[in-house]
Amino acid sequence: VRHLTVIALFLTFDLILFGAFTRLSDSGLGCPDWPGCYGYASPIGATQAIELAQTAMPTGPVTWHKAWIEMIHRYFAMLVGILILTLAIFSWRNERTLWGWPSLTLVLVCIQGAFGAFTVTMKLFPAIVTMHLLGGLLLLVLLTVQWVRQRHVADKMTDRALPVAVYVMTGLTFLSVLIQAGLGAWVS
Repeated sequence: VRHLTVIALFLTFDLILFGAFTRLSDSGLGCPDWPGCYGYASPIGATQAIELAQTAMPTGPVTWHKAWIEMIHRYFAMLVGILILTLAIFSWRNERTLWGWPSLTLVLVCIQGAFGAFTVTMKLFPAIVTMHLLGGLLLLVLLTVQWVRQRHVADKMTDRALPVAVYVMTGLTFLSVLIQAGLGAWVS
């Protein structure tokens, strides 16, 4: 489970970076419907629709290149979602409870999926795009917390109380990074 968490954490980080690439390459509407591409699972099936859109607007939002970038981002997101669902199932079976970090992470990844759909269906509405980015960063934090907790259990580390100042500074740092990322996404 710990290795699976590290893989999910790594892929989530990569997904956030690829999401930024998707945004910066103006590929967010490369496939203007959701979850597929003109009703197909990949741009290969949507050949005719993409060619028509590209012919009408050669540098527009729908081109072969942009369609593939957008769909790779979606495939990546599905993989991360499957990994998080798997982690939640392992957690439910091992801990015999539905409550905990993996369950919270699963709820957030489902919300992220909804924001991904809204990002496309609402034609890149800035508030939705910003919330999608912030949700991705929060997902990264939740997976990091799980990984650290699993390391402590595996290494039989005892929890030592940290000074309150450490928690306050960590919270303030997290809040400032979240605000800065949100402002950057909004400006973009």
